[in-house]
Amino acid sequence: MKKAISYFIKKAADWLFRRRSPALIVFRAGAALLTVTLFGSWAVSFSYSDAARTLMFGYQSSNTSQLILNIGFVAGILLTFLGAAWEYQRYRDEKKLNDKKKTIIIEQRGLVDTSDYPLSEFIKNSCAWKVESIVQDIRERVIENVISRPDLALAKVDNMKISLAEKIAQSAASDISIAYGGVFPVPFAFYTGYLLDDESKIRLYDWDRDIGGWRVLDEVDDGEEFTVEQPSASGKSVVLAVSVSYSVDRPSIATVFAGLPVYYLSLPTLDRNNHWSREKQNRLSGEFLEYCKKLLGLGVEHIHLVLASQNSVAFRFGQSYDKRNLPSVSVYQYERHQTVRYPWCVQIPHEDGKNVEVVQTQFKHVA
Repeated sequence: MKKAISYFIKKAADWLFRRRSPALIVFRAGAALLTVTLFGSWAVSFSYSDAARTLMFGYQSSNTSQLILNIGFVAGILLTFLGAAWEYQRYRDEKKLNDKKKTIIIEQRGLVDTSDYPLSEFIKNSCAWKVESIVQDIRERVIENVISRPDLALAKVDNMKISLAEKIAQSAASDISIAYGGVFPVPFAFYTGYLLDDESKIRLYDWDRDIGGWRVLDEVDDGEEFTVEQPSASGKSVVLAVSVSYSVDRPSIATVFAGLPVYYLSLPTLDRNNHWSREKQNRLSGEFLEYCKKLLGLGVEHIHLVLASQNSVAFRFGQSYDKRNLPSVSVYQYERHQTVRYPWCVQIPHEDGKNVEVVQTQFKHVA
């Protein structure tokens, strides 16, 4: 019972004071006018007495024009009822629209346990329509922060496209919105974005390790651009190493990819919190795309991508990668405590008849 009363009071306060709409402005103006006219027509008196003295204070609003009070009172009633009726109609229309709308949330769990703070619950707090989730959890394949069976994890990512298509088919495309967030290995986050490049606009979220919760990309663009280091010679197969949150492991790249030309893209400031701007991510993904096009123009047929970035950046870069025109790409996993620090990749071929697969590193390496 107490919970029901508390809920009613909370909703009433939200409706009366927090919600914003033209109808509620009219309602509140009418309520305020009604209150003022009622108080203006009341007589006010106060008295105090004890054994020694008596104090009395009185006020009667006899000087206030009764006609003005009557007009104000009637206007207050009319505005209050007009605002309430208008808001009710607006609420009904909004509810009809929200009943058709649906947000499909794709949440990928791998490197950090976010199950106590699911992305769906975070998003539900900011929307009034239906929310459905597709949760991909590969934590059973992660032992001591190392992915033991990346091939099985890849199979889960591949199934995501089918699950999403089934949920989208239940509603009109105009009523569907998609949200994505995760804490996933970089190759799989990139590949997820690659799979969803042709979907409608996707709203990105990322896990803030400092607060232990989800955040939307809502900061301003700081204008940082990639600095470029390129080798003197190129080839048909090259390494593209991109540093966003951390610096890539250059000594390991030199040994694992021995003999291959290496191109470096690096942000001037490497920080795990330098990615909270949607505009910045869009711009950097555009720079990444243009540089891949430049490599294509140099005759490159395959890119070995080493990417040190946050989850949402890896996803956004995958979205931007043109699967029809750019070279085929292999995206590498980094394991700092293993002998081969880039032990496997998700290989994404562009040739007909070839499937995306996890490939163990075959390059010559130094232990």
